[in-house]
Amino acid sequence: MVRYRDHHLDGTLIEGEWHEIKLGLVGGWQDGQLVSSSYVAARETASSFAPRLGTEAARRGALDIVDWRGVGSDGGGQEAVLRRVVVLGDGAKWIWEHVATIFGSERVEILDWYHCCQHVWAIANAVYGVGTPETAAWVEHAKDLIWERGPAALLALLATLEGATEEARKVLATERGYFRTNAERMRYPTYREQGLPIGSGAVESAAKHLVQQRMKRAGMRWSDLGARAILHLRCAMLNAAILDPAA
Repeated sequence: MVRYRDHHLDGTLIEGEWHEIKLGLVGGWQDGQLVSSSYVAARETASSFAPRLGTEAARRGALDIVDWRGVGSDGGGQEAVLRRVVVLGDGAKWIWEHVATIFGSERVEILDWYHCCQHVWAIANAVYGVGTPETAAWVEHAKDLIWERGPAALLALLATLEGATEEARKVLATERGYFRTNAERMRYPTYREQGLPIGSGAVESAAKHLVQQRMKRAGMRWSDLGARAILHLRCAMLNAAILDPAA
């Protein structure tokens, strides 16, 4: 979130004081390590930001054709096979609905492990109370289940819970829906076996060093044009330094 001025430079009113900056990272995954990261960042809607991120991913080779396969009943047709891409997100719907669909059917959608754990804690706090030994014990059990056996085991555990209050029951209903919706993105045993990334720490870190360290200093307020220019400049500088160390 970045703080904006009350008015644009032309005098028109800016609605709201704090505005969300969307940030995306594109990189390779080699031997369990993220390599050659590049960034895009902007204050805009998901439908506008997704093509921006998709363009950067395409520039980096994420939409390259790596093979062809036969299609049709006789196999006479040919269909392009795109590079396998992992789309790793924090659970926000726009990531799956706008960003992930840019990539081919070979893509793997993964929900960040740490955001998954946050939702596990939300359930335990609602059912067993904040800061209780029962909460901590249940969280460890639930995390072990999904880590070792996958989402089906956790959903089975959630089905056994009951909320003692109306608020707890609401949290349970919401979180059960969350885990059902994202179940296919939470197959952590499979991802680990395949050596795929499951944490979005690199994006969280980028939010700090790309956006916050430059744009959230004491007393800063940005015009829309000024914020846009600085975001583009920050991305360009970091991308050049990472992809071309001599730049």
